[in-house]
Amino acid sequence: MKPGAMVEGVLARIKEAKVKYLGLASADKKGGATKTGVKLWVAFAVNVAGVEPFPDPRVETAGTAAFYEDLLEDCAVWIVSERPFGNFVNDETAGKYISEARAFYDRWFRAVLGVGAARSRIKQVLKGYARTVVRPPKAERVGCTPADLAEGMRRRQSTPMLRAAMTVCMSGLMRGCEVALGEKEQFEEDQHSTVDDVTVFEWKGRPRAKLRMRKRKDLRVLRGKHDVVYLSGGAGGHIDAVAELSEWIRVRRAAGIADNRPLFCWPDGSMLTVDELRDEVKACMQAVGLDPANFGAHSCRIGGATAALAAGVSPQLIRLMGRWSSDIYEIYCRMSLEAAMGVGDSIASATVTPTSDAFATEALELLPDEMAGANALAMAMD
Repeated sequence: MKPGAMVEGVLARIKEAKVKYLGLASADKKGGATKTGVKLWVAFAVNVAGVEPFPDPRVETAGTAAFYEDLLEDCAVWIVSERPFGNFVNDETAGKYISEARAFYDRWFRAVLGVGAARSRIKQVLKGYARTVVRPPKAERVGCTPADLAEGMRRRQSTPMLRAAMTVCMSGLMRGCEVALGEKEQFEEDQHSTVDDVTVFEWKGRPRAKLRMRKRKDLRVLRGKHDVVYLSGGAGGHIDAVAELSEWIRVRRAAGIADNRPLFCWPDGSMLTVDELRDEVKACMQAVGLDPANFGAHSCRIGGATAALAAGVSPQLIRLMGRWSSDIYEIYCRMSLEAAMGVGDSIASATVTPTSDAFATEALELLPDEMAGANALAMAMD
């Protein structure tokens, strides 16, 4: 083989790997091609405007940039006024969709689509739109109480796997995607928790457990299981995540399911999905007479945080246990086994009277400036 041919082979492999890595850099592992904003922009450019959505930047001129910026403005107006989804889209969401289209073009073509966000007037266009419509209230996500979850599981006769998944999710303040398989994901042993990631132990005379898991959201480590969730059992409360998890591990081993299969899986070894977890939470809440439309996979995490707060656990510790990101909490908070076990005990035993706005949205969860006022009011009422 000639040296030149060898060099060409190396370069070809490098270019192929580069394209692969660019695709994997996005959450969809396709370079952002499946983002809603990209799909909307392509649909508008091709079907409405009749133009190429992503022009070759090598032949771009100042006129081309202005032309595409005008089309991006039109696309933003099309999204909010024509409502291609069939439902209301607010100004912030429409702006995000345009940003996704710009980001996709920048990633793959190393160029600016239109004149760029800094010189764009799309934000002003959408701000004007926002002043012309009545914005419907954001749908609330309601948390399950430990008592309702326990009673719902009893009435539903939930399987050991689903009982374990929901109680672990609540006691560990875990997101649905941390215990179940998200959309467009595939099970990966080095990414998703398995039985091998569970350690059951005894501490102060009661059963406890720790679970290794991957970090989700605000990722600093993209692969591997680098976080630990502590679970407390034997407190005699409404739920017992350690007992449920231990029972599920016993059942699955008896059924011949290998320990390296997903921690929460069906008899055939396929991993529980977020949609399936959501459906079971809704069914459990419906079983106790609540509107299932108000609940979802996230309701266990919200309910666990609400229960911990009701039991007197400090907002700082709840934020730390729930892995909500905050630089100030990372600096000043340090985890201890005593603190971790105390949170689990409090969640399992708390009696909660929910209100319609308790942790209604993730954006409101345990913000320090809001919680300071709430704590001061609670102390004044004692």
